[in-house]
Amino acid sequence: MAELDNLLKEGIAQLNIPLTQITLDRILLYVDYLAHWNQTYNLTAIKDKRDMIVKHVLDSLSLYPFLQGSRCIDVGTGPGLPGFMLALALPEIEFVLLDSQIKKTQFIRRVLREIPLDNIEVCHQRVEDHKPVVLYDIIVSRAFASLQDMIQCTAHLRAPQGYYCAMKGIWPQPEIAAIEKDYSIEVKALSVPFLQGERHVVIVR
Repeated sequence: MAELDNLLKEGIAQLNIPLTQITLDRILLYVDYLAHWNQTYNLTAIKDKRDMIVKHVLDSLSLYPFLQGSRCIDVGTGPGLPGFMLALALPEIEFVLLDSQIKKTQFIRRVLREIPLDNIEVCHQRVEDHKPVVLYDIIVSRAFASLQDMIQCTAHLRAPQGYYCAMKGIWPQPEIAAIEKDYSIEVKALSVPFLQGERHVVIVR
């Protein structure tokens, strides 16, 4: 446990995110739950807790500097990534974690019973069927779809001044080329501590 705690603290320090020890403890508890329930429900292909911290937790939190607004939806959240981690780090933002697979939304609800967060709403629904009363300032995805499909599927969710934040691996030039020209596109390299390989975020306005 001490090794995982040190790994997490070093990673958070490199990301320069001001998290309390209570929040760090909650992250480690989430990882414990994910590793435990993953054995039964196959929530993620990553099995090792150290890899979960690097490839799930720190990767998710690398999006921290790019979120501005009061309402965010994480589409295709899976077991709550990146939305759960971002909600821990950004309590002032309301998050909706949406996924069409009930086993994944049930897992998030189970975790929320142990780690109650007032700024998370879990939604088991297809993105096309989601009709929010209040639209979203930020639409986040980590492994949801191509940029074009993401924009088409979620256009009805975006507030007038809202934007898309899509996490990708290598620079997604073909996906960018497929987007209509009336969108403003910005690509930023993400530096994820201890992670090998390229990571980028594509911001579409």
